[in-house]
Formats: sequence, structure tokens, C-alpha cells
Amino acid sequence: MRFSNVLLVVIAALMPFMSCGMPKVKTKSRAKKARTTALAKPKATTKVTPQAQPKEARPQFTGEVTIAMTGDIMTGSILPTTNMPPNDGRDTFIDCAKLLQSADVACGNLEGVLGDSGKPRKAPGPLSFSFMMPTKSVQLLVDAGYDFLGIANNHINDFYPVAIQSTIKTLRDNGIGVAGTRDCETCIREINGVKYGFCAFGHESYTLRTQDKATVTRIVKKLRSECDIVIVCFHGGSEGVSERHLPYGTEYFHGADRGNLREFAHLCIDSGADIVYGHGPHVCRAMELYKGHLIAYSLGNFATPRGMKLDGPTSYAPLLIVKLQGGKFAEGQIHPFIQYRDKGPRVDKSGAVIKEIQSLSNEDIKDNELVIADDGKLLTKQNSKKE
Repeated sequence: MRFSNVLLVVIAALMPFMSCGMPKVKTKSRAKKARTTALAKPKATTKVTPQAQPKEARPQFTGEVTIAMTGDIMTGSILPTTNMPPNDGRDTFIDCAKLLQSADVACGNLEGVLGDSGKPRKAPGPLSFSFMMPTKSVQLLVDAGYDFLGIANNHINDFYPVAIQSTIKTLRDNGIGVAGTRDCETCIREINGVKYGFCAFGHESYTLRTQDKATVTRIVKKLRSECDIVIVCFHGGSEGVSERHLPYGTEYFHGADRGNLREFAHLCIDSGADIVYGHGPHVCRAMELYKGHLIAYSLGNFATPRGMKLDGPTSYAPLLIVKLQGGKFAEGQIHPFIQYRDKGPRVDKSGAVIKEIQSLSNEDIKDNELVIADDGKLLTKQNSKKE
């Protein structure tokens, strides 16, 4: 065989391993999650016929899984200035790691990049915020128990595309799935025998966008055809304590389009998503049950011990764990945490965030089929009557 032909064969054999959606997996110190990478099988060579046979539909998944979800994570920044918490943030997740690890899958939003050097893209100013977590901080995320992290947010390009690639590589090299940019649309992973599809959307040109309905539909439908469980996370909405209520229509912040989030979330469910959760306003928002699937419109800040305001509603840090049965919502629990500067999320015995989400959901979602009890338990209206 000629050398050129040998080279082509080698390249073809390697192609299934070159997707952003298939991260490398390292053995974890904790044994509760048996992770395997979902690898695409090479297609068999077939003759082209005038009428191709329709693709066989993926069997409906009927099993039970639990999914843990949190909002924004930024464990301390080294650029443009050093702003790290004590002990390099190693105590950030001490109150919540066991809960994250208890779920079959844990997801969050990485509000910044992972890198060790770079040039800030934004000019300095009172409203200019840039976050670069050192690459060693990825170990905090691994130890906490995260399986997937979305990067479709307005801080992933703080230090130009080179830092985006550093973030993707660092997460993948440490066994954490990542999605949210055009170069990294989705992540598919098999965990404990269940095939999960994960995707993330934001509102900036350098992310996959909530406003791009055609792309949203394409990505979610593709994951639906390949996976048992489809998880969508999104970064959107205006920011601040005054933006706790979920509006109808498109939201704007400093004149920028931040998406029509009700429309987006419903589109994701209609396209095949099993669960949708959001973040971005830095405060919590309502939760909704739509066609039997849960939507959490904002889980606010979760682990941001430096660099962000932590006062009142901006300090509320819910950890949401939801049980799905056959892909649909069965029940859930809001675990209440509250953030403190230099510490991150700590157990909040007052349950302030439960009251907040309960009130917002009652006010902002008409005819909501979701019931949020005073202890943070989530149930359908039908099941709540049986309690």
C-alpha cells in the first residue's frame, strides 16, 4: 500500500475521537459515578440507493435518573488583577460537594475562563468585569462532582478565543463535559449506563445563542435522537435585583439583546429537551413545569466567593436536584445555600432562597403545574394532593 493511502486510513480511524463533545475521562477518586466516553462508531460502507431507509428511532428511555444543577461558578480570578479567595478557593464547595456527588449527573455554568495567562479583551472601567480562573482551579470542580459545565456566557471571551480553547481543553482533560460555543456545540457522555446529551446557549456572538431558533432546534433534536436524557442550560436575561421577575418578550441589558427566555425554554422542550435550567441575572427566578418537564429560569450565583456582589438576593445560591422518570419530571428538591465573600455557598437554615423561588414562581407563571413546598420540595400539582 502506498504511504499516502496508509495516511488516509489512519486519519479516518482517528476521526471519531476528535469531537469536542467527547471529552477524555480520567478515573475519579470517588466511585459513585461510572463514567464512559460515548464514542461514535464508524459508519459501515453502503451503496447509495434512490430511496434511503429511514433511520430507526431511538427507544424511549424509561429509567430513573437524578440531576443536580447550579448557577454561576467563578472560584477566583488571577487576571486582569489577582482576586483569589483564601486557600485558593479550596474550601468553596465543602458544604455542597456531597449533594452534587449524590446525583447521577451534576451541571453548572462556568462564569469565566480557565487559563494561566492572557490579554484582557475589555477596556478597564467601572462596568468592566473579566474573570480568569487559574487552570489548577479545575480540580475544585472535579472534586465537587461536576460532570457538565456550560460556557455559553458573556465572560467566556474575556481573554480572546485562545482562552476559550484553554478552558475547553482543561475541562476535557479532567473529565468534565463542556458545551456552548460553535466549536463545541454539544457533549454526549455515558454515565452509569445512561447516555446524556448536554448543550448550552447564551446571548453573545461568540456563543451559541438563545435567539437563534434554527440552531437551537437543530442541536436539541440531534441530541434527542442520540441520547437517553437531554439537558439544556442557558445564560440570559437582564441583570440585578430588580430583574428577579421573569418578563414576557425579549430582555435587554445596557441595550443588548439578552433573549426571550420563555420562548427559548419552551422551544427546547418542544424540540426534545428533558430539562432546562438557566442563570445570568445573578439572582434567582421562577420555575415552571411545561409539558411535564421542568424549567428553572435562573439559579443565580452559586460559587462566586470573589468578584461579584453578594448581598440579599444576589447571595442566594440554590442547589437544585431533580428526579426524572422516563425523561419527565417526577420530583425535586431545592437545597438552600447562601454565599459569603471568601467562602462561597454555605448551608442556609433559614431557607431564604426557597421562599424566593416559591414566591417568584407563584407570581410569574400562570397555571403552573409545579408546586414548591415550604421545605423546598418540588412536586406536580397532582402528586402534591397525594402528600
